[in-house]
Amino acid sequence: MTSSSTAVRAEPSLLRSTLLLGILLIAASLRAPITSLGPVLSELQQYFALSPAALGLLNALPLLIFACASPVAPWLTRHLSLERALFGVLCLIAVGCLLRSSGLYSGLWLGTLLIGSGIAVANVLVVPLVKRDFPSHTALCVGLYAATMALVAALASGLAAPLSNLTEYAWKLSLGIWFALALLAAIVWWPQLDKASTVARSAAAVKRPSVWRSAIAWQVSLFMALQTLVFYTLIDWFPAMVADVGIGATQAGAYLFAYQAIAVLANLSTSVLIKRLPDQRLIGLICSLAIAVGVCGLLLAPGWALLWLLFAGIGAGMSMVTCLTLFSLRAHDHHQAGSLSGMGQCVGYGLGAAGPFLAGWLHDLSGGWQAPLRVLLVAACAQVVFAVLAGRNRYVGQ
Repeated sequence: MTSSSTAVRAEPSLLRSTLLLGILLIAASLRAPITSLGPVLSELQQYFALSPAALGLLNALPLLIFACASPVAPWLTRHLSLERALFGVLCLIAVGCLLRSSGLYSGLWLGTLLIGSGIAVANVLVVPLVKRDFPSHTALCVGLYAATMALVAALASGLAAPLSNLTEYAWKLSLGIWFALALLAAIVWWPQLDKASTVARSAAAVKRPSVWRSAIAWQVSLFMALQTLVFYTLIDWFPAMVADVGIGATQAGAYLFAYQAIAVLANLSTSVLIKRLPDQRLIGLICSLAIAVGVCGLLLAPGWALLWLLFAGIGAGMSMVTCLTLFSLRAHDHHQAGSLSGMGQCVGYGLGAAGPFLAGWLHDLSGGWQAPLRVLLVAACAQVVFAVLAGRNRYVGQ
């Protein structure tokens, strides 16, 4: 075998490795700018004299943007190509991080808008990219992507307060430092632009029926929506839920870190398990039941909160990988996968954004956390149904 033939075979392997590295750096950039906000919210409130309503809107705005901007992503793919669209949104996230940490009131809101829009589009586009370029390893790549996203999100949340205390720039450093990660991702992603088609429309898929009219697409989307609702409600309200049983804020924060950390392990294990099963019904059932057990435990025995949160974390990690993989598995090609991903994340984050608000409203109305937890339990039980339906081997349009 000649050295030239070896080099020819090695080049595709190197390109695929660079592509995977780029995908993982994109994943790392998609949650840190959001999870770093919570620990320094009080500092922002004091610096800008924000009202409680404005503070709540600032916290919820990224999820609302996810819901509104996700359907736009497939349009960008058709007109720009996946590679160019992802490069553009990485630049958008980087600029947004700088604006949000500028110390200007307008920069706070405009930066949050740019960050949310960039993340929303990237959330959608990674799925069709993986389906197109890693068709034989979709679940594994999605698992690595989700695990990276969750791990960096947890680290960003844990580092936010220490970074704020490190220098005189305080919260500006905590929020602005993630500009560097988005910029690094854009730099690593730059070589992918060379393989983007000169005219993205030439690669358009066969015209297929709208995903919004497909039963299986709605089942996948509602699976995504229900798990997102429970996840973000627990993230936002768990410390308050367990305060009455003597679990303080610091201890609750440690429990939430464990909740997200075990989700990372569940991400990776699920990506391996999906390939070994004929369909995804069993995985959908297991992850949904794990969330239901966790919520039921918080409702009936909150003193054992860590145990129940670990159950919910396993379910959340498994659910996320399963949902993202289903966006690919239920589509005929990567164009349709992009449309299904856009629909699923529009519905999912739209309902997910409503969850924390409804939980807070029910708490104020009832004077306790029993009513909100009962609603979360109903949502988890409904997830069981939609997860099993979505796990059947079907394609959009069948």
